[in-house]
Amino acid sequence: MRITTGMMSSKYIRNLGKSAYEMNYLNEKVSTGRKFFRGSEDPVSAIKAYKLRREYRSTEIYDTNISDVDSFLTMAETNLTEISNNVERVYTSYLKGITGTMGSEDREVVAKELENLQDSIVTSLNAKFEDRYVFGGTSKDELPFTVKNGELYFKGVNVNTLEDEDGNLVDLEELKNETINVDLGLGMTFDSSGNLNTDTVFNMSMSGISFMGFGETDGTPNNLYTLIGKIKDELNNPDFSLDNITPYIEKYEEQKKQVLVGITDIGAKTNYLDFLKLRNEDAQYNLNDKILDVEYVDSAEAIMDFKMQEYSYNAALSMGNKILQNSFIDFMN
Repeated sequence: MRITTGMMSSKYIRNLGKSAYEMNYLNEKVSTGRKFFRGSEDPVSAIKAYKLRREYRSTEIYDTNISDVDSFLTMAETNLTEISNNVERVYTSYLKGITGTMGSEDREVVAKELENLQDSIVTSLNAKFEDRYVFGGTSKDELPFTVKNGELYFKGVNVNTLEDEDGNLVDLEELKNETINVDLGLGMTFDSSGNLNTDTVFNMSMSGISFMGFGETDGTPNNLYTLIGKIKDELNNPDFSLDNITPYIEKYEEQKKQVLVGITDIGAKTNYLDFLKLRNEDAQYNLNDKILDVEYVDSAEAIMDFKMQEYSYNAALSMGNKILQNSFIDFMN
């Protein structure tokens, strides 16, 4: 078959265009660092990249959740420590009040001090972080602790009688064990019945009633706020008797340990959060490394490919000058 100059020129121009397109493609790889720009270029890598990025976004959500829970627990620890300090002040105050050297007026001063500490404890119990009450369990809108006629109520339930405002008996044990489960990357799962596996989530709930106590034992209240009130009343009693105040003091000494248990529990949760945070950071690092491997090119290799293509393109241009030169001469002839 006879090869004409026109056929050579046409084929040359077509191949030169392909070479220019390839050079531009390699140039984009160098400038962006990406291995591919459309999924159709490398479907297997594209699917793998999609899964890796979805997993990475999950770790970003876990990171946000861990940070939020950590801030929540920090707020809880601050307020519980304040409650613990006030509980200790109550202890030192009534120790002064029950000594035999104290007169009735002195005991009234101590009783007034206990009353102020009661108010301070309730203020800390109603502490709020963002839109949630720290010691209110699942409560968001309802103030968890209120005082009516000197009686403490938790979510509208009298902590001593365990009755609501309508006189209905309420199970405070259930309110005490309320949970707020958060997915922190533990692989949240459900069993065959659709129930959440609690081992796969983090419970951030802190119910104030768990350390304040509720109900009565042998006629003596278990709640710290109520006990302080009873001790205060005994100190104000003109017929003050150490025998009458002793049961309340003994119960107070027993119940106040639960405040320290609460602080210890927060400390344990905070340590566990630190572990989860480190674990999540490691996961993000590994996923990011995989994403780079799947989606991004080696810079040195990409530049080398571009340079090779550039060399080919320049060689093609040089060859083209000869083809076009002959065509021009032929045309002139």
